Amino acid sequence: MGEISAQAFAAEAATLRVAELLHDAFDLRPAAQGAESPSFEEAVLQVEFGSSQAQIVVTDPAQRASSSLFDALGASATKSELQLDRHWRNARVISSHNPVVYKSRVVGDWKINGTVPEFVWRSGTV
Repeated sequence: MGEISAQAFAAEAATLRVAELLHDAFDLRPAAQGAESPSFEEAVLQVEFGSSQAQIVVTDPAQRASSSLFDALGASATKSELQLDRHWRNARVISSHNPVVYKSRVVGDWKINGTVPEFVWRSGTV
C-alpha cells in the first residue's frame, strides 16, 4: 500500500503541474488579450506536451498500482460489489486509447526538433 500511495502522489504531482500550465494558458487566452497572441499559442503547446509527459510518466505506475491493489487485498478485492476492477480497467483503457509509445515519440520529436504534430483531437483544416 505504501508503493501505491507513492505512485498516487507522483500522479497527483504531475496532474497539478499540468493544471498550472492550463491555468497559465487560460490567463493568456485571446478573449483576455483582445486578439490572437503568440504567447497563448505557446502556452497551449505547453499544456499539450505537459499532459503528454504526465501520461508517459503516470501510465506504467497506474497500471502497476491498480494490479498491486489486487495483490495487497487478496481474493476479497474481486468482490463485484466493490468494483475495484474498474481502476485496473480504466488504467488499461486510457493507456491503450492514447498509446504511450506515440506520446513518447511526439514529445521526443518536439524536444529534439521543435516539431509540433497535428494533434489527434483536432479535426478539419486549420
